[in-house]
Formats: sequence, structure tokens, C-alpha cells
Amino acid sequence: MVTDRFLEQRDEELLELSLAKDENHQGTDVEFFKQPGTLCKVYEDEIGPICFVRGTKALRLDIQYVSNSDRKRNMKAMLEGFDKLAAKAKENGFTEIVFNTSNDLLRAFCIRRFGFEESQGELRKFLA
Repeated sequence: MVTDRFLEQRDEELLELSLAKDENHQGTDVEFFKQPGTLCKVYEDEIGPICFVRGTKALRLDIQYVSNSDRKRNMKAMLEGFDKLAAKAKENGFTEIVFNTSNDLLRAFCIRRFGFEESQGELRKFLA
């Protein structure tokens, strides 16, 4: 039977070892799993720990413009609205904003202007 529990200090060495040998997570620090606003669960069976799962309170956005060709108004809405949205999200306990886009211009704009980071096709902004 698989059970779960919160990460404990005694788990940190195993987590560090598993991160170091994982080609997808090399360079990820144990502290990532302990950041404020996150929780981390350890899933285990009778043999021992199987995996570590980090959770955050993320706000996932879907953006639909009335007209994709009206770039000036779309940019104005983003510039005037995004910081307010991010502040309200943080005020309500969200720790990150996430969205996907196939629009290369929107992706570049959000990275450059709002500090989003791209990770495996997803744009993420951590709310500090």
C-alpha cells in the first residue's frame, strides 16, 4: 500500500541524492521543495520512499484576445492589468502564475516585461 506524509528533515538526504542523479533535476536544490508557500509530500510503501511531490498554489491563466491583430490594445491591457492581477493573486495566497501559449510574440513579451520563465513549454512567474 502506498501512503503519503509531509517531508521531514530525515528525508532531505535521500531527496538530495535523488535530485543529483536525476538528469531532469540536476541543479535543483532541496530548498526548492521547502520554499515558503509550498508543501512537499513523500509517497512511500513498505520498502520506503518512492517519490517527493512539491505543491504550490498556482494561478493558471488562459488569455483570449478579442482580436489578435490589435496588438497595441492587447499590449496596453497587459501592461496596465498584469501587475494588478499578480498583486491580487499574491494577496490571496498564490505563489505563482502559470500559462501556456503558442504565440511567440506573447511568450517573448511576458518573459521580457513580466519576468516569466519558460519551462518545458510552460510560462511560470513566481510571486515573491
